[in-house]
Parts: sequence; structure tokens; C-alpha cells
Amino acid sequence: MTKKSVLIIGAGIAGLCAGCYAQMNGYESKIYEMHSLPGGLCTSWNRKNYTID
Repeated sequence: MTKKSVLIIGAGIAGLCAGCYAQMNGYESKIYEMHSLPGGLCTSWNRKNYTID
């Protein structure tokens, strides 16, 4: 029997959740993201002495 798999484009919050739920339901999931960090708009960065969220 072959295992079902899902390919997810984008590692924002929705893509990460989709990958988790896919694995919880017996699918193999792969998530691809074009940026170096996952999270999409749920990230923060530092500029000067401030953290921008």
C-alpha cells in the first residue's frame, strides 16, 4: 500500500497548520517556502532598537 502525500506551497501559519493536520490524518506532507524562515506574516524583525511584529 502506498502512503498518500500532500505538497504544500508556503510556510505561513496556514501552510504549517495544513502540514500538521495532514500528518495527523495519515498523509506524508512536504512544505515548500521561498523565504529562509517559516511563519509568513507571523514573524518579527529588529530594526535599530525596535522589534517590529
